[in-house]
Amino acid sequence: MLVRYALLAALAASSIWGLIEVSKTSGAEMLLTDVGQSGTPVNVSFWLLASIAMLITLSLFRFVVFGLPALVDACFKDTRTWSYLLVLGGLIYGVFYLAS
Repeated sequence: MLVRYALLAALAASSIWGLIEVSKTSGAEMLLTDVGQSGTPVNVSFWLLASIAMLITLSLFRFVVFGLPALVDACFKDTRTWSYLLVLGGLIYGVFYLAS
């Protein structure tokens, strides 16, 4: 499950990078050579990349809001004893650190 969202994050980063690169260049008609179209405005590729980047960003935001709490809850159920032990150890370490 985490690999899927890592790939989404990589796709979002690459589409945002492409969006920035296309917006820097003045002639973006080179993107249309495979399609066989010409005379299309430069803004088409900009808005296409912007919409892809926005959809991927919204998908990642949806995962953070709805998926991450369930993922943390499932992990916490499996390792509840170790989590409490880690917190207790941190508290004891903090007491010894502040006492010295």
